[in-house]
Formats: sequence, C-alpha cells, structure tokens
Amino acid sequence: MPSPRTPHLRRRDLLVGGLAGLAVTAAAAESTRSVWDAASGTPFPEPPRTGPVHLMIGAHPDDCLYFVNPRVARVVEDGADLCTVVLTAGEADGRNTWNTAAPVDYAGYAASRNNGLRRAYALMALGDADAPWDRSRATLGSGQDVELCVLRDRPGVHLVFCSLWTNLGRVTGDFTRLLALWEGRLDASAVLPPAGSPLGAGSTVDRATVRASLAELLDRYRPVAVNTLDLDPDPVAGERLGAEQTGYSDHIDHTAAALFAWEAALGTGATVESWRGYYNRRWPGNLGPADLDAKGAALDAYAWADGGDCGHAPGCGDRLIVGPGAGTTYGHATHPRYTQALVPVETAAGIAPAVVRGGRAAVLRGDRGWDGLGGPVLLPSLAAAGTRLYGIGPELTEDPTAHVRDLYCLDRDTGEWANLGNPAGTGPAARTVGQPAAADDGTTAVACLRHPDGGLAVRTRTAHGWSDWAHLPGPAVHEAPAAVGAAGAFTIVAATPDNIAAWEGDGTAWTQRGLDLPGADGAAHIPAGAVTAEQAPDGRLLIASRAAGGSDVVLHLGQGTAWTGVRVPLEGGILAPTVALGPDGAIAVVCDDGSGAPAALVLDLDDLDGAAGELALLSRPWTRGDVTVLKRPAAAFGSDGSLRLWAVAADGELWTAQAGPGAPPPVGWESAA
Repeated sequence: MPSPRTPHLRRRDLLVGGLAGLAVTAAAAESTRSVWDAASGTPFPEPPRTGPVHLMIGAHPDDCLYFVNPRVARVVEDGADLCTVVLTAGEADGRNTWNTAAPVDYAGYAASRNNGLRRAYALMALGDADAPWDRSRATLGSGQDVELCVLRDRPGVHLVFCSLWTNLGRVTGDFTRLLALWEGRLDASAVLPPAGSPLGAGSTVDRATVRASLAELLDRYRPVAVNTLDLDPDPVAGERLGAEQTGYSDHIDHTAAALFAWEAALGTGATVESWRGYYNRRWPGNLGPADLDAKGAALDAYAWADGGDCGHAPGCGDRLIVGPGAGTTYGHATHPRYTQALVPVETAAGIAPAVVRGGRAAVLRGDRGWDGLGGPVLLPSLAAAGTRLYGIGPELTEDPTAHVRDLYCLDRDTGEWANLGNPAGTGPAARTVGQPAAADDGTTAVACLRHPDGGLAVRTRTAHGWSDWAHLPGPAVHEAPAAVGAAGAFTIVAATPDNIAAWEGDGTAWTQRGLDLPGADGAAHIPAGAVTAEQAPDGRLLIASRAAGGSDVVLHLGQGTAWTGVRVPLEGGILAPTVALGPDGAIAVVCDDGSGAPAALVLDLDDLDGAAGELALLSRPWTRGDVTVLKRPAAAFGSDGSLRLWAVAADGELWTAQAGPGAPPPVGWESAA
C-alpha cells in the first residue's frame, strides 16, 4: 500500500540519529554490536511438536487476540501447539494509560503488552491467566536474538518476541515503520528490549535478517497452518477511522507484517490465512455469544481487567484496551480473507475436491492421491465453473507500484493455464480485487473480481475467446462474490455493509440493484460477511449468508423482487455457509459452529417456500462433525443423491465425510487422502 516517501535511512543514521534522541550517545551507538555479529543468547531450541503446530505472525502483541480469535482458542482447545511471532515492540507513545500527561516509558509499556499476551495465552491454554512461563533469550541461525516464552505447563505453546521499534520516528522524526523496512527505505530497524526482557539493548535488524528469521522459524516449527494479517487491506470508504493508514482500512504495521509473513510462508505446504484488521469496524459483527465470550475473555486477560499483581510496575497488561470483552469496534467481528480454499469439480471418476496446496492448485484423485495441476503460485482461494478453475497469482515486491495480483484460469480439458490479468494492472489498486468468482452455462463463461473503484470487474469468454475487463459499477462489496449462470443469463451477488448487491446480465450487458432481501423485523437483510449462491432447476436463486450481529444462517430463495427467507439458528462460527443442490430439491448447508466443528444441515427447497417478503424462523438440528475446520467446507451431491463433504481440518489436511441418499448429514469424518 502507498506510504509517505522519505529520504533513505542508513543503519548508522538510525543508530546515531535515532538512538541519540533517546540519550544514547553516538559513540555508544558505534560500539554497539549488531545482532548478526553478536553471539548472545543460547541457540533457538527445537520445538516439542506435541501436536500439529499453528504459527501466527503479527505486528503487535494484541493482533492475534483482536483479529484471529476465536480461532486461536478453538485450535488450542483441539490440542494444537501454538507459536505466535510478534515482530514489533508495540511501544506506541510509551504510556500505559489514556492520560497524556503521564511520563513516557517505551520499554515499560512494551513489557506490559507482552505480559498481557502471556496472560491471554495462559488463559486459553490452561484456564489460568497467571500460569508461569519460562523466558529466555534465544539466537536464531540468522543471528537475530529473540525472546522465547514457553508456557511451563503446556510446553507446546510458545511466544516469540522480536521487539523491533514500532515507530522510532516518534523520537527521530524519520519514517521508521516496519513497512519502510519491507520496502527498502530503511536499512535496519532498532530493537527495543521491553523492561525486564532478556533481550539486550542496542541491536539492529535489517530486512534480510527478518526474512531469514521467519523462514527459519517456519522450518523449525513446520506448522500445518500459518495465520497472519491482511496482505491487501480494503480502501477506506469515507472518513478515516482511528489508526488506519492513509487510504486503507488497516494499520500500516499489519500490512507490513503480512507481507513479510506471506513471503516466508507462501509455498511452504502450510495452510495460510490472512485475517482482516481494522476493516472489522466498517462491517457488521459476525460473532455469536459463545465466540464473543471466548474472544472477550482473552482480551480481558490481555487488558489486565482483573487488576492482579504480576510484580511489573508499568502494568500486567494493556490498559489502553477499551473493554469489557471484545468491544464494539475491531473486536466484534473476525473475518478470514481467503476462505474458499477448496471447491468440488467434476472429473472422469466423479466429483473430486480441488485445493491450493503448497501454493499450487491440485485435485485429489481418490486412491491415486494428489494430482498437481501445474500453473502459477496461487493465493489460497479458488473458483470453479464448468471445466475451468480460477485463482489469483501474487507477486510480492518491495516496490509498492509493482505488486501483482493477476487472475489465472485453468482449462481442465486442455491443461492450459491462461493469465487473465487484473482490471487495475499492477500496484496498489491491483491489490484490492479480492477472491475470484465464476459461472459457466456451457457456452459462455464469466469470471469476476472486485473493481478498485467499486462494484465488480468481469471478463467474459465466448467462442471468440476472452473479452477485455469490463467495469460493472456498483457499491463497495465484500471481497468474495458468488456467481451463477444458465441458458445465457448470469447473476453475480455480493455482500455490502448494508445489503446484498446483484448484477444480472448475459455476459455483455448488465444491470445492478440492491436485492433488499427479507430480514429481521421487516427490514432488509444485512449479511455478516460473504454470501454464497446456487441456482435451482426452476431458475430461482438460493443465497446463503450469516445474519449480521450474530452467527445464525439465513437462506433466501427467489428471483426478481419475489423472495422468501428462513433463519436457521446456529451458535457460533465465522465462515460463510456453503450450499449445494441435489436431486429432488435437496439442499445441503455446511459451515462451522462455535467449537470450530463442521455444522451440516439437509433441507428441501419446499422448506423455503414461505410467505413472500418475510423471514421465517426454521429451527432444525445441525449435525456436528468430529473435526475442527480451518477453511469453508465444500459440499456436493452425487447423481444418486449421496452427499459428500470436504474440509481442511486443524491438522492442515483434507478430511471428508459422506452420507447416503436421503440420509442425515454425516458425523464421522476421515482423512480424504
């Protein structure tokens, strides 16, 4: 994302000019040994790997609690090991209070935030926020010293504090954020040892060292899942709120941390996910009471809400957190960006799951195992329509004008990949296109992305080949649209902050409108996040979403202006529901619940034929699977009416479940490969 350009800073300039502002003399700065020269600390130990490892790479101590939880709590309950890497010290203005007249203590406030994170993780892992940690200074092979914290009674839970100054520019007047280090405008970032930390003072870390350290940690921990912040935050719509970076709805450090993390993790084999940041306050809440409770309890522990004594004078947590609980701004929602990691596709042997594994598209061929589909490195999101598969190929660059997010299309009949490009070319605008959607009626194919100027961008394929990109004007939409098409008529739907928008056309000429679907108390339905859609045999559209402000699943059926809707209560879950249509009007709905398990329901189209314009309550029991899922499950009916489900589970592998024709959804899941 664009950021203010400042003169290039050399490492010696930073040490002498910046640290001198903190009463460190130039002579002392010159005598300080850099981390890559120092032989300090003990070698970084091998992780115990008592379970599958989930690794989080964030910018600040509270990022995982605000933007990834309740996922962290769910996987640790499921027995996973955790390692969270915090790149910066998060020292802010050095005050653990809203009183701006209080004395500045950068190291003290950084320590308070780290204390709070240890308390939150101890609570999630052991139920005791005051459980002890073993802390040490460890030296990575890159030469970088980090503070390693191991939860004594759950030794598979680790915190790694790198403690780079978040913004030494508060003192020096220079632009020294993490993004400047990524973009090469800052040669090195100084380390700020938190008060009481085993880290030594005076070290610096350059871009190459950060990259090498993250690559080494990924190699040491061998995580099955990597969580990080938003690689491509949404543009700001309207007034800038809080600490949003100029032009984009997230903190500038979140974006930089995500760039470092994705560069290290892409192609490693781990399941990688970006989590939306400050964007959350611009969209409806999507957490039910159970998820809010889990998220809020961890944030209360981090915020030192109980006021207990940990023996640290500046504080045992972050007093700037406004609670109680998850709050009503960033904490009221949790949105993963790349949720559609797997899609069912038709093969000669039947329906099979296609996924992004290790950054490449692959399809599971039954007993033959995984079959790589070639093509470019892809972000973990796919769309399938007809015999084509679509994904986004990224190039992460230091130069903010050179980033690439191109749409690629695989023709599965020929095995050929085609680069369909990006409606904005390259650079900042190209990073706003989100996830692809596609539809195919057997004659015409339509592929769509978000357009940087609002609405959508589409390319249409006919017998004459692919058209150029066309802009379909409309409101700003959630990054995951859904598309359907039959007999020359196509519909694309997408969530907006206060409605569901639809674009209807023949692939060339389009119209746009808000659907104003039936919602609670006679108002228009507001989705909590992404929507999914399928087309019924009679031409009506089935749209599935979560209800804003909670986790209930809402299903709408109709066309034109005639719609019915039902709300199906479901406690918890953060993923948009998947829907599949089977023979004889069967509908499968599958998502996640508050425990992270797959929740499935089989209905009939007749169950949705209520009074037009009304949202009815439909209380049906959900079937819970016996795994924890990381990505939105996929579902498909066979021609005989049997139901097949797939999901990426907490061990990072693909799992599946199956039910016979007319049977209830399955409970028992098994490894698919």
